[in-house]
Amino acid sequence: MAQDDPRFSMRSEISSTKLPATPVLMCAIELAARYAELDFLGQTPQRHGIVLPQYPQIEIAVIPVRPARTIEVRLVIYTIFGTMLEMMFGDGFYETEVEVLWNSQIKAHVYFTLPMNGSPNPKNLTKEGVFSPSTNASDLPKRRTDLTSPALNTVFDWQPIYKPNGQNLPPFDIFLLCLGAIKVVAPFSITARLPDPVHIESELVNANLQVWPGQRPGGRARTSPPFFRYGHMLEAVRRIPGWELARRRFAEFFCGVDASGVPVGVVLLEKGPYIPDLGLKNENVTTS
Repeated sequence: MAQDDPRFSMRSEISSTKLPATPVLMCAIELAARYAELDFLGQTPQRHGIVLPQYPQIEIAVIPVRPARTIEVRLVIYTIFGTMLEMMFGDGFYETEVEVLWNSQIKAHVYFTLPMNGSPNPKNLTKEGVFSPSTNASDLPKRRTDLTSPALNTVFDWQPIYKPNGQNLPPFDIFLLCLGAIKVVAPFSITARLPDPVHIESELVNANLQVWPGQRPGGRARTSPPFFRYGHMLEAVRRIPGWELARRRFAEFFCGVDASGVPVGVVLLEKGPYIPDLGLKNENVTTS
């Protein structure tokens, strides 16, 4: 995976209270995607509360260190990604308080907890002052719905299917690759064109995720509108875990992405490492 900015680091304090893995991962995917829609180098205010109404078991709080009232968007994305790595491939799913550091200075705390329900844990919340517990999403970054706006001038649609005769995959592999794809999108405007194919892989998993402009893997990207944009890639990858979870099967996957009914890109999830097709011309694949 692509490395975070070396000025970023984090320290985790893990409690003995277990968290349910699926709600944590689904909420992390959605929250990371919402932050990825914002200005990567911009500032965002504190937030707390339930991320997804269908997963009310989990609350995620982002609390800047006083006197600051905001935190850089990229630091939140780095922290969500790093914490999910620790939970999936390290310590397991427990209530966690994360100190977010930039140049070794604490900038914020991010909490992954059970819902506060009016009874916040003083051990976890007194460092920055107890904040009002919340069970709504009113202070979440608002999900962008402007894939139909004049900026993109398109209506998003996708056609997800399991690959014919596709192999099953460990759920964590899929969540990690989708989080990695969200992190790749985050530095770019959602209205920017995706110029080249992208592939996501990690030494932690035996799978890869490919994103291709065009109507098929290795196909040519469109040269006239509508184009395949980072916003389309983000919308597709944020949907993959929920689509597979709803069908109770995590497996190799393919989807076409349409912009106002025009095929503009494809997303492919495969078992094993990515193997470039040396027969393709002008293949310029970005590795994360």
